[in-house]
Amino acid sequence: MRVRRSIAGACALGLLLPGCAQAGATEQGQQIHDLFVTITLIAAPVFVIVELLLLFFVFRYRKRDDEAPPQHFGSNRSLVVFFLIPTIIVAVVYGFGEVTLASVEKQDPNPQVEIRVEGFQWEWTFYYLNEGFFTTGKTVVKPAEMYLPVDTPIHFQLVSKDVIHSFFVPAFLFKRDVIPGRTNEFTITPTTIGTYHAQCAEFCGLHHAQMTFEVHVVTYPDYLAWVKAQRRAAQNVTCPVTGDAITVTAKDTAWNTNCLAVAAGASISLTVVNQDAGIDHNFAIYDSSKRNQRLFATGRFSGVATNSYQVDTLPPGTYYFQCDVHGPSMSGTFIVAKGEKQ
Repeated sequence: MRVRRSIAGACALGLLLPGCAQAGATEQGQQIHDLFVTITLIAAPVFVIVELLLLFFVFRYRKRDDEAPPQHFGSNRSLVVFFLIPTIIVAVVYGFGEVTLASVEKQDPNPQVEIRVEGFQWEWTFYYLNEGFFTTGKTVVKPAEMYLPVDTPIHFQLVSKDVIHSFFVPAFLFKRDVIPGRTNEFTITPTTIGTYHAQCAEFCGLHHAQMTFEVHVVTYPDYLAWVKAQRRAAQNVTCPVTGDAITVTAKDTAWNTNCLAVAAGASISLTVVNQDAGIDHNFAIYDSSKRNQRLFATGRFSGVATNSYQVDTLPPGTYYFQCDVHGPSMSGTFIVAKGEKQ
């Protein structure tokens, strides 16, 4: 009776354990969760039977005297059974795994949202290719934020500017390496509204622990409202004109400002301060955030240091500046305006 109760308890425990596993917040994550549950349900009876047989043989055939135990040799039939049962189990599990893998790796031919994810030491930039803008964080100071519409296929492209990183969203049950010189692509479909923590899961240097980001899964109308707000914010950046002399400071892998404005008609005296000890920065000016044409760039230099430069006269207009080492996470708007120093 006690043995039967033990068997029943072990079986019940095996059935309950899969229910403790986290469900996926995407269609693909849920498929992975279901595969885990299936494999656990297959493996649990095998584990229970093997452990019970092990305990049975330990107590039933334990040595009771000093005589040499009798020697028995297995038959061909026992060898066939020994190899056949595990082969069948592995083949069944393999089949479930291949079906799930094919479904998870399937690419949507017409995704409504395409995001190019750029990882670098130690931040993320998310380029919304269809919407025409990007979002980024400030390393150490503020993590990047990604917004996704619920129940919508999202196509991702992962690229690295320097070392190997890893795109890891635990709630999605998904992790994919971000490798220099290679683009990893995948499609996921979020199914649960909420905010999810994500991070780089591959050690990538000094501030690896701060290379995090937040994923916001929202309704489609809320997503469209967020896109509209991002576009408006990008178009309405303004700041006071400072004449023909400007100073920018890099600290904690971020500039002290996201907007610089100078008066037109004269060359610009530029001072770049790098307060990040042992970390390289530079300062570059481009025609726009698409960086089709680079108009000015300093060389890279490590902190703590201060360098001065002279920038040739630029026509009135709105430009884009960034640190080429850290990309859009250290970027802003550069305005050449007609007018006097304020």
